[in-house]
Amino acid sequence: MLDIKTNPNDRLYFNQQPNDVATSTFPANSDLLNRAIEPLNIPGYSAESSLTNPTASSFDRQTQIADFIVANAGAGFSYSASDRVSGDVADAQLKAQSLSANVNTDPLTGTISASGLNFSAPGNSLSTASNIVGVENGSISLTDFVGVGDSNDFYRFDINTKSNFSLRLDGLTADADVELIQDRNRNGVVDFGETIDYSLEIGTVPDVINVSNLAPGTYYVQVSSFLSNSTNYNLNLSATSIPELNIPTTSGVFNSNYGYGLVNANAAVSSTLNRSNPFPDLPDLGGTNWALDVINAPEVWNQSITGNGIVVAVVDSGVDYTHPDLDDNIWRNAGEIAGNGIDDDRNGYIDDIRGWDFVASDNNPMDLDFYGHGTHIAGAIAAERNNFGITGVAPNAKIMPVRVLSAFGSGNQNNVAAGIRYAADNGANVINLSLGNEFVPSNVINNAIQYANNKGSVVVMAAGNSGVDQPDYPARNADSLGIAVGSIDINGRMDYHSNRAGSTPLDYVVAPGVDIYSTTPYNTYDTLTGTSMATPQVAGVAALVLNANPTLTPAQVEYILTTTANRNGLTG
Repeated sequence: MLDIKTNPNDRLYFNQQPNDVATSTFPANSDLLNRAIEPLNIPGYSAESSLTNPTASSFDRQTQIADFIVANAGAGFSYSASDRVSGDVADAQLKAQSLSANVNTDPLTGTISASGLNFSAPGNSLSTASNIVGVENGSISLTDFVGVGDSNDFYRFDINTKSNFSLRLDGLTADADVELIQDRNRNGVVDFGETIDYSLEIGTVPDVINVSNLAPGTYYVQVSSFLSNSTNYNLNLSATSIPELNIPTTSGVFNSNYGYGLVNANAAVSSTLNRSNPFPDLPDLGGTNWALDVINAPEVWNQSITGNGIVVAVVDSGVDYTHPDLDDNIWRNAGEIAGNGIDDDRNGYIDDIRGWDFVASDNNPMDLDFYGHGTHIAGAIAAERNNFGITGVAPNAKIMPVRVLSAFGSGNQNNVAAGIRYAADNGANVINLSLGNEFVPSNVINNAIQYANNKGSVVVMAAGNSGVDQPDYPARNADSLGIAVGSIDINGRMDYHSNRAGSTPLDYVVAPGVDIYSTTPYNTYDTLTGTSMATPQVAGVAALVLNANPTLTPAQVEYILTTTANRNGLTG
């Protein structure tokens, strides 16, 4: 999803967001070893899916994610060290607490000491982390050592419901630091964008981490010594579950986390055709097509409903319209004669045969974004069913490329609004907006969405990737305009960084948005994560619904998508 930012001159900018990571306050370009901070102004967010692992000599704290770059999120390096104490310091001096510990559980609080966990030397990497049970709705305390020969300790724990998390590292005799990590790509090392929060207090000052609304998932705690200083430490972890709200509405029960549930193409199209039962189930496609299986798209294709005759506008960073998995599904303006320098259809845009570029003000809406944000979205919606590459949710729909974002993933509100109006004026049945702003609503954009709605366009909007309890703008206005989309993973868990539905009912559904494989520029493919990637799944389902009944209004399509969404198996 893209994010809208406000510069010092109060001019709104939209910034793109493909991977999700919680923001923090640590400036970019920080030298952790010398504790020097060099502020860096980052003008926008840009799509990113995976990065090479930096070495211990790299200390740039920028966080890069499929949906945005956050200057400050996390440990950008991995550690490797022996679990054994060596050098001049003996075991008896520094590991006495953990080596001599005995089981000791407080019968009143349930707090478990290190002795109860029997940790003599926790793992020194994510892949060998020591597992902790009982953090959720409880408190775990343990004691151990970091320093010479054992510079890092890793602990693993799970929480199954959204929780408020607390951590305290104290009992220090020398400097040590602590981080809360989620191994998003499950590769067993700490990559960019995988640190949720951290504390770098100097000396023996206790390190404290408090994270509100921590989503269900598997997390890691890393305790590390500073410059190989040796110290025992006490570590306390606790998480308190946050009750979900379930609010009855005319569209069903609205959940404060996942809204009306997981979009369901089979149920939505079956309902559109007034069927009493969904279409018969088909075997899963599996592999990189898992998202199509989760939303039950193949069952709809089996009924020859594939988005034929439906136009979906991708208002984004442009689209690589030459990609072999997209080229036959690019919208063509039938009212325009290519290359004659005349506005044949009198829509105000000369030779706009395949859309418009509102950044460069020309008729070439090619995707110039480094990560191919718009092209990735286009593929998820309507990549061709051609026995190679991938297949989109609506593989016979047409994609209208509308470029409103620069190569750096930023854009101003006037261009975004103009792109929405262009799409509506030129017949887009569905408009995909994988963009937004966490704090600043825009009347210009809201008016454009209202204009598109009045023209018959279904507007589908990414909820955002700040991990907060309500969507970004404009998705936050889905109580009256369009439909908002959050992101889940293959297991039905909401992505940690996906914004939730909130306590005010609005048209909000979730869709697969974690590790989505799709088209990228220059005939390539890539895996990205974020609500930007979930939104086109819903846009594709809207195209299938309109293929089944092209006379539906936007309000009717939104009602069908929300009332047929599946709540089963969703968490957090």
